[in-house]
Amino acid sequence: MKTGKIGYLSSLDLLRGLAAVAVCYFHFTHGNPNFLSKENVLYISGRFGFLGVDVFFVISGFVIPYAMYRGNYQIKNFGRFLTKRLVRIEPPYLVSIVLILLLNWISTLSPYYRGVPFSINFEALALHLGYLNAFFDFPWVNDVYWTLAIEFQYYILIALIFPLLIHNEKKYSFGTLLIFGFSSLLFSGHNYIFNYAFLFVAGILMFQFYIGYLNKKQFGLFLLITLLLIYSKFDNRYLVAALLPYFFITYFEFHDRFSKFLGNISYSLYLVHIPIGGRIINLCETFIQNEWIRSLFVFVALFTSVFAAWLFFTFIEKPFMDLSKRITYKKAE
Repeated sequence: MKTGKIGYLSSLDLLRGLAAVAVCYFHFTHGNPNFLSKENVLYISGRFGFLGVDVFFVISGFVIPYAMYRGNYQIKNFGRFLTKRLVRIEPPYLVSIVLILLLNWISTLSPYYRGVPFSINFEALALHLGYLNAFFDFPWVNDVYWTLAIEFQYYILIALIFPLLIHNEKKYSFGTLLIFGFSSLLFSGHNYIFNYAFLFVAGILMFQFYIGYLNKKQFGLFLLITLLLIYSKFDNRYLVAALLPYFFITYFEFHDRFSKFLGNISYSLYLVHIPIGGRIINLCETFIQNEWIRSLFVFVALFTSVFAAWLFFTFIEKPFMDLSKRITYKKAE
């Protein structure tokens, strides 16, 4: 790994974008159980797209502490760190909720609508503000939001333990990762970060090695143990999700506009692909029975979602991303 080279990692732009596309592909091919036949090549290939979520977890395991390291984060910056993250992710998230409610209401106006009348569960909606639906067993207005709750739990955790991860006494770092990692063996709840602790630990180990905190032997040993635990906790498919960020960080560099574009819109694409692309799939399922045409509409839904994500990024996400960048830890000195 290119240890000691501290700067922006363009290689992860493409991986973030591909992970988001993979999740879209999974939902468009598997979200409606009867949309494609089980023998359809798109259905078969799309079944692994859910791993894009786990790739995101590993990327966050690396990127968030890496950004904190570059910004000279200290524990007294806890409040500023959370403010920085909330400014970055919360406004697009909230706007996407409004978009979904609006589209849900418009859908009920169609004469072809066959669902329940439009209504809002205000209690469930209010819980979205703190990503709390997972803890109170209330439904999300968008199924993908559960992963944002996991990420938010990670932000709180990493803000508390980060100083230990780069402590001069490595026993504190090793002990912290040991406790965090093995919490995964105690928790299996879908809505808790501890269930996915090994994936985040894999990313954290890559961060520690990248900045030179771990030597090759330490990194190799700890990563091997983590991969074995990931395999035992989940299965061999998750090893791909755990290792992809390592190869992108270590061996690849992408400075092209396409990679930057996909990386930029990845969060927006994740937020809008179900309300936009998912509706295209729903309409296609209602009016089109031909399997070939339905297969074509998987790509129509995908490209439409990418275009919608670009608009969403340009007008909603980017202004708050730029605002978040202006919040620095040095101001807390």
